[in-house]
Amino acid sequence: MALKINAKWLLAIILITPVLISGLPTKVSGEMWGRWTNESAKYKDANNEYVFKTSKNYFSLERGYFGLETTFSENTKARFTVDMFSTDATHQYPTDLAVPIDTLKNASIDGAGLKLKYAYVDFARLFPVPELNLTVGLQKVYFGTIYDWNYSLIGKAPTDEYKVANSADYGITLNGYIPGGYGEYAVGAYNGEGYKKVASSLSDNTSFAYLANLRLTPVPGVTVGGSYMTNSVRRDKKLSGDAPESKYEEQALLDAVLRLNYSIVDLWGEYISKDMKFPNATGKDYTATGFMIMPIVSLKPYLNKDFQLLFRYDVWDETDNPSSTSFYKLNATTIGANYNFLHDASNVPAMQLQLNYTMKKYNEDDSAPAYADGVKDSNQLMLQLKWRFSSTISN
Repeated sequence: MALKINAKWLLAIILITPVLISGLPTKVSGEMWGRWTNESAKYKDANNEYVFKTSKNYFSLERGYFGLETTFSENTKARFTVDMFSTDATHQYPTDLAVPIDTLKNASIDGAGLKLKYAYVDFARLFPVPELNLTVGLQKVYFGTIYDWNYSLIGKAPTDEYKVANSADYGITLNGYIPGGYGEYAVGAYNGEGYKKVASSLSDNTSFAYLANLRLTPVPGVTVGGSYMTNSVRRDKKLSGDAPESKYEEQALLDAVLRLNYSIVDLWGEYISKDMKFPNATGKDYTATGFMIMPIVSLKPYLNKDFQLLFRYDVWDETDNPSSTSFYKLNATTIGANYNFLHDASNVPAMQLQLNYTMKKYNEDDSAPAYADGVKDSNQLMLQLKWRFSSTISN
């Protein structure tokens, strides 16, 4: 698929070129995800009965990351990463000028897109605290498993999958490690709307999101921790006339993480709570909860090949939602396998083949009538070839 050079691509080239020719030590890295996706969902047949039919079957470059990490001094480093992707949403722009282009969702005239993923500076040793950094710019959101999710499974981290938190956002954080290897922490303020939203998709939010995260490793192989974040959607009062905004929403987000990493088993557990309040409306408050269990088993000691078997079970519960049409309870099960068949000089996988099969089922008894008879259930098969590279350029 040919890519057209548009303003976004030109901007990326303009930003990258000065760094590459500056002579500063710079790590150049990239990661590409080539994927086949086959999905089946329930649709009516000729007898007006719901049956599973193939709804998606396509190849894509699902993600392509290109990054630069520049060292300005011993205490100052910067990171810049662009996120490239292909898409089948190739809608043409409307000829009717009365239709705003911003109203087109996920539209791409050339079948591809580009956005910034990271653009931040790390300042170390600004404070008399060992291993404490001040990070400014578009950066990780240190909430739950989302910030250290390494995509051992193809799917997203639960907090990203269920729209609890964004994987990156514009903000400022203090983050660091507890001396002695006993854990890590982060506190920060973010915009609260992530890095993907632009133009009319922004929710006119003027309050920052505030976050605190703590991970403790009391003994090797055991990690426990949690995150707490407050956020809001839209503004409390409208700018024109100061009338209350009925859609204004206050969120309290809570996450607890447990990890047990011993021998060939790496077990992850996560609990999530998303409490939503609507101060300017009645009868809309609710709390959504969920959890994930994910064991990863390495077969390398037995096969002399870097194979992994994976299993993930999620429950996401929105049954507290007072909406008569939106409440549901989802059970998602994923089984997968990874084959890391090429490694770099540090023995880190440089090329990986991943196979995942995911079944999503909605609990009929606990969900809205729209979910009856499993009409929202789906099965998805994904096969992905993922490859990475990195190299340091210096004088």
